[in-house]
Amino acid sequence: MSPFLSGALGAAAVLILAGLVRRAVWRRRFRFRRGGASWLTHRLSLRLGARPEQEKVLSAEAGALAEELRALRQDGRALRAEVAELLSGPALDAQAVSKALASRMEKLGALRDRIAEALSRVHAALDPAQRTELAALLAHGPGRRYPRCA
Repeated sequence: MSPFLSGALGAAAVLILAGLVRRAVWRRRFRFRRGGASWLTHRLSLRLGARPEQEKVLSAEAGALAEELRALRQDGRALRAEVAELLSGPALDAQAVSKALASRMEKLGALRDRIAEALSRVHAALDPAQRTELAALLAHGPGRRYPRCA
């Protein structure tokens, strides 16, 4: 085997190995845990000190809301294309615009109700101290666990 060919094969082996290591690190860091719970939901559960059954409720509600928000985002893209098509016409049909917006507003109302249901389920699943910690996280963000010095 020529030195060039052995060097090229060695370089290819190193690149393939580096790619495999990169993929393994990426999957380890961002893998899904505990029955579909994302890394973020798992970290939130750890921070709240949630028991496994509480973590399941948090994970289920977060996953369901994420799916509904993804669907809303895709519907928003479709609305954008529909409105762009209406704007490109020679005259703007106000009824068509109202019809396009009305269906999206109904979906948004259903999502509002779904969020309220999810919040009530999470509230019922958590202990009072955990609710206080979650409320502080929502009010101040995750970086404000300890008060800053003056």
